[in-house]
Amino acid sequence: MIICNNCGVELDDGILTCPLCGKSPENGSISGEIPLTSPSQVIHLHKKETRKHLWELSGILTFSGIAVCTIVELIINRKLQWSLVSDVSLLSIWLVITLVMYFRKRIISATAGIMVTVLAALFVIDQVAGGRNWFVQVALPVTTAVFVASGIIMALYKASYFRGLNLIAAAFFVLAGFCIITEMILDNFSDGTVNLRWSLITGVSILPIALLLLFYHYRLKKGNRLDSFFHI
Repeated sequence: MIICNNCGVELDDGILTCPLCGKSPENGSISGEIPLTSPSQVIHLHKKETRKHLWELSGILTFSGIAVCTIVELIINRKLQWSLVSDVSLLSIWLVITLVMYFRKRIISATAGIMVTVLAALFVIDQVAGGRNWFVQVALPVTTAVFVASGIIMALYKASYFRGLNLIAAAFFVLAGFCIITEMILDNFSDGTVNLRWSLITGVSILPIALLLLFYHYRLKKGNRLDSFFHI
């Protein structure tokens, strides 16, 4: 057995090139055409290739589903109606997957892209489905509220120096506000008036839990342990 002078890997006798670093085990020169790569570079390349294959597979499945739905409806109804809804839904899901895979490190760009994709899909579905034209009155404000709530939580996460139960409590507060806004939008769309019922019950139920989490968070922040607080 010999030891590679470059990366310390044990090699069998007679090996002229280290399979890990691509160099000669003795003098460190690059042998043949094996590229110079470190273990971290190998892992990075492997993840990149895996992500690419997963993206290609998701694309194949998405467009196969779109083709199947479209062909089936053309055979049965001789026209496109419900398949347009499924096609738009599948395509929007694939676009969201693409944004998450390739823009996950750029949170703002990924979030904006997902929001535009979701709104565009809902708009197309509203146009295809017809009916009461709920996009402007329901889909647009509710979707906007979802992304605003998510943005508030992400901003609090980045702004918080000590992250713990306080973020969960903040998420509960945001959830309560989102429920109230959602009921207001739905009431205005269905009846033309606002009569808060279930959202207030949800908010009142969430409030004490959020306050309790904040209390425990600042107890822990001061160094108090939960087992001593509960006398365990």
